[in-house]
Amino acid sequence: MSLRPTELEQVVVEVGERLKGAVVQKAWCPLPRLAYVEMRIPGRSFFLCLCAEGELSRLSVAADRFPTPGEPAPFQRWLRQELTGFKLRGARWREAERVVELDFHQEEEGTRRLVLELSSPGGLVLLSESGRVLMLSGEGLGQRRGLYPGAQWTPPEPLAPEALEKARQSSSRLAPVPGDFAPYAEAAERLLGERDRKSRAETIRRRLAQPYRARLKRSGRTLEKVRAEAARGPEAEEHRRLGELLTQNMHRLRRGATEVTLTAYTEAGVEDVKVTLDPKRSPKEEVDWRFHQYKRLTRGVEQARRREAELAREVAHAQSALEQLERMDEAALLAQAEVLHIPAGEEGPQEGRPYKEYVGHGGQRIWVGRGSEDNDALTFKVARPYHLWLHARGQPGSHVVVPLGKGMEVAQEVLLDAAHLALHHSGAKGEPRGEVSYVPVKFVRKVKGASPGQVLYSREKTFMVRLEPERLERLLKTRHAEPQLG
Repeated sequence: MSLRPTELEQVVVEVGERLKGAVVQKAWCPLPRLAYVEMRIPGRSFFLCLCAEGELSRLSVAADRFPTPGEPAPFQRWLRQELTGFKLRGARWREAERVVELDFHQEEEGTRRLVLELSSPGGLVLLSESGRVLMLSGEGLGQRRGLYPGAQWTPPEPLAPEALEKARQSSSRLAPVPGDFAPYAEAAERLLGERDRKSRAETIRRRLAQPYRARLKRSGRTLEKVRAEAARGPEAEEHRRLGELLTQNMHRLRRGATEVTLTAYTEAGVEDVKVTLDPKRSPKEEVDWRFHQYKRLTRGVEQARRREAELAREVAHAQSALEQLERMDEAALLAQAEVLHIPAGEEGPQEGRPYKEYVGHGGQRIWVGRGSEDNDALTFKVARPYHLWLHARGQPGSHVVVPLGKGMEVAQEVLLDAAHLALHHSGAKGEPRGEVSYVPVKFVRKVKGASPGQVLYSREKTFMVRLEPERLERLLKTRHAEPQLG
């Protein structure tokens, strides 16, 4: 249900004509494929929304924006750095490539181009005046398109003529309201904006609820077993009763017997009790076994009852949290938009990841451990055996991991990027040079009893790194903040 080609053409033409000359005041990138540019013309400010999120893709003018959680994304910092104070000079819709181009200009700085790619995977790209990539945003966009900071941007492959012709046949659904500031752009936001908010709010609700649902399921299963154990009190008492009865009749027991009938005197009167015996046990061993079973089951019942109370509290807490989440309104959910930064396949306990993520040459991700215990978690729980592991040789510092694909070789520029980060996050920080060792993760091992973060590794390669300040500065600007979920 994204904007159709005819609708995008209407909006882009309107933006290029009616909003020309608007000055960029600020920018936000709350999600990888969603950005807002606050712009102003005399007497009015507005949010230009650029979204490349599948069926929600659009260019529109919005009345408000999504909240931006936590530390700003690298793309947001670049938008603000490169576009603030620039004026919108023009807008183009490249229908065949499904690309929107917005040109911004400032006399002293020249031209910048903001590109909205709507093909799959979509994303946002900020270009220099020469058409080189300054920064890009959108999962998979860089790898799929071969884009990275410094690369020359080229448009995606155009649609086939028959697909293009079919897309053109869809009529516009935009319903401009007379008197609106930007009728088509505002109509585009009315068409998809509310659906966008509801969809993301429900995603946040689902992701917040996921750990509680998992806990409820896990605790519920355990609670059934614990309750069954807690209900074994009568069985324990039966062992005690039979043990006492056997003690009183030891002279009647014979080794090798499989059962014996004894007389019990109870409040209800005299009754005959048939007791099953183990022929391998002596009479004394049979009595001891009965009392042992009584004590064992009694201890188990007591422990089960305590555990039952704990599990009941966990279940009640999870149910209460889920009920609270169901009552949360859209605004309250969107206020926790940081949850959307967790990839769908990584939904789970609400904990921050043990690493900081940077973007190296060619869009390659580089992970840097946050601390000693996080180093262990990164190396032995997150990283795969075929990922590349780096560390500043002879220095305390963070573990660095380059998550390569299986069978892939690390590019020389990526290796230098990762080595710079390893030195920067070590005791060699600030030094003009330092040695860095690297090895596949499978050759790194933890020594039993060693302090957190301390490891041994073999088959490593080591090289001297001369610090390149420009390289390090570029890397530090790309840091992806990992949200701490509450």
